[in-house]
Amino acid sequence: MVNAGIDDRALAESMGLDEEDVRRRKEFLEFTPRDIALLNALQRQIRYDADAFFDDFCTLLQADPECQRVLQDNAQLDRLKRRQQAYFQQLQAGEYGVDYAQARMRLGMAHQAAGIKPKWHLGAYGKLVLGMLPEVIEYCGNDQEKLVGTVSALIKRILLDTQISLDAYFQNEHELLRLLSQAFESNIESVLIADIKGKVLHANRTVQDVTGFAPAELAARPWETLFADPHAEALTLIRHTVAEGGQWQGEAWLKHRSAEDFPAWINVSSVKDEQGVVTHFILEFSNITAFKQTQQELAKRTEELAHSNRELEQFAYVASHDLQEPLRMVASYTQLLARRYKDKLDADANEFIHYAVDGATRMQALIIDLLTLSRVGTHGKPIELCESKVALDRALANLRLAVEESGAVVTHDPMPMLTADVSQLTQLFQNLIGNALKFRGEMSPTIHIGVEKKEHEWQFSVRDNGIGIAPEFYERIFVIFQRLHGKHEYPGTGIGLAVCKKIVERHSGRIWIESEPGKGTTFYFTLPLDGGKKHHGD
Repeated sequence: MVNAGIDDRALAESMGLDEEDVRRRKEFLEFTPRDIALLNALQRQIRYDADAFFDDFCTLLQADPECQRVLQDNAQLDRLKRRQQAYFQQLQAGEYGVDYAQARMRLGMAHQAAGIKPKWHLGAYGKLVLGMLPEVIEYCGNDQEKLVGTVSALIKRILLDTQISLDAYFQNEHELLRLLSQAFESNIESVLIADIKGKVLHANRTVQDVTGFAPAELAARPWETLFADPHAEALTLIRHTVAEGGQWQGEAWLKHRSAEDFPAWINVSSVKDEQGVVTHFILEFSNITAFKQTQQELAKRTEELAHSNRELEQFAYVASHDLQEPLRMVASYTQLLARRYKDKLDADANEFIHYAVDGATRMQALIIDLLTLSRVGTHGKPIELCESKVALDRALANLRLAVEESGAVVTHDPMPMLTADVSQLTQLFQNLIGNALKFRGEMSPTIHIGVEKKEHEWQFSVRDNGIGIAPEFYERIFVIFQRLHGKHEYPGTGIGLAVCKKIVERHSGRIWIESEPGKGTTFYFTLPLDGGKKHHGD
């Protein structure tokens, strides 16, 4: 048994164990100063061996199989032995005031916490008396009056001891039961306790809130009363589980007092006695109607969202694919006009043609990037074991000319094996490194790809010495078509980092940035150790 009772001081206060209470206890037992004097004289003459007594007492207790289970903990035995030694020291001191009484109280608490039953506690005093009687008789000799007085004083002291220690034992147990009862009644779950025959012994207040049945209405009735279908498969499983001494969890339909049925989540646990025999079981349940409705609504909304996403992805693909051909035609004929009539038109016409060609070219780039973004979730390859070094090498090969032209130095940590879509990982590295090459400062770019193994994920970093980004733009840069600079300063469509974010999220990872204007930028992204979603996309 675990001691969940109160502390020494609180228990002493609840028992009223002070000097006045000790005086009244002694007065009730007629434990007089003469009795104390006789006991003190006896203690001066005999020196009872506390260790020998405790060893003999443990031998006696070990003969009881039930007691063996309680006293099999050597540390617990050692603590009890130390308390026994302290008890004999107090006897030899001959003081029977409030300190002595509180020591008896603590012994009662210790016995209750350890599961030492009152019958064993009383048996210890019986053993003590039997062990001391021969020495008492020898000490008193032929003085019958002294013998009667000494034995009477010894019995009164033992009665005082047992009175205080057993009061503490039951007070602590009562406090434990009170706390458990409070927890039981305040439990947000509905709880029934039934005997092995299935009769309800107790129900907490929440049962009435959930079922409409007052605890008194359910008392002595079969627990099956609450089930909507007496032939439900769940009932059969619960009965079998209880009989086997196990635990069952699952959903079943219960009925309200108003005769309305409702779905419930149920947990049933068997309770066994010290011999391992099932004596009771505890049934906990909660009404999950709202949860089921929310679950159904969420499933409906999820399907609607998935359908909407599929339509949007299909629209983006079709629109971007179908728009490319007329745009190519516009760009081609506009460029043809520029070549054929370059010297035959005025400056304004040449400028207009330039704008038309530039617009068509940028629109083509936007459509291609939009097509790339829409394909991240729908046209990805399987997420499987791969070499991240392979993806990085491919990205650097694709960026070879840009690296050479900028004079960039690119370094990296040892790259791990992981589970990913290697093509998309290549694109992720390429976009982030390309970003570092594009937004470089006056110095030649230095770029480092780092990797660190965390508890459940790989954390990658792409660090550069470029122009940096102000904190207020950290989130904006991952939004599609968002640009922080004019197209003439830094070319591009503003989709690259949005693609990175979508690739990382497809792998169930995260991406973020740390930067400071003029001091470079570090992009971080994570990939789960288990590979995240092992499918083509969502």
